Amino acid sequence: MMSSTEEVAWDQDIARSGDVLKRSLQNVLSCSVRDEAQVHVASLNAAKWTISKSAKTSNALPDFLALHLSEALRAMPRTDDDLISIRDALGTLLPHVTWINRQAQTDQDSAFVERHRHGIIAGPGGLLECSTLTLGLALMMPQTCYPYHQHPPAEFYLVLSPGDWYREDVGWWTPGVGGVVFNFPSCIHAMKSTNVPLLALWGLMH
Repeated sequence: MMSSTEEVAWDQDIARSGDVLKRSLQNVLSCSVRDEAQVHVASLNAAKWTISKSAKTSNALPDFLALHLSEALRAMPRTDDDLISIRDALGTLLPHVTWINRQAQTDQDSAFVERHRHGIIAGPGGLLECSTLTLGLALMMPQTCYPYHQHPPAEFYLVLSPGDWYREDVGWWTPGVGGVVFNFPSCIHAMKSTNVPLLALWGLMH
């Protein structure tokens, strides 16, 4: 059990890392020429979050996936200041997030279910409470395909490791590490890992 001094220090570390993550994400998205980028930048700028009351108890990442997370974080480039800041902020936040997996729908191959997790950083059920957006980290084992799906909120992904992405109006493409993927509301989209784990930050506007 933490002392009151330790709790204050923990809260400060989490809050500081959350602010660094938000600011660095805004910087990356601001560099995009896509109109959608500015909508998400504005959403991040307007987001107000506080540490969840249940933040000190989280649904931990299974060991076999924790190894892939460590591998992907180690492989992130160290030449871009914003990506370095994002990696460092994630190092503080991720041990305390709740990890969830998405179940397969009736017409989908269920092979991906145990091969992926989402770490909920901000938003409903997240480490940081926020009413206007959900921010998470997607992790998939190598050679895993996240099935075609759609949802009403607009979405972005900041790609943090190699992988392939699909959107109905584009088809499959490889954005590369540091690339940004935008999914407009209710579009059909998917992603798949290659021979290394797929890691990406994603945001959904409420």
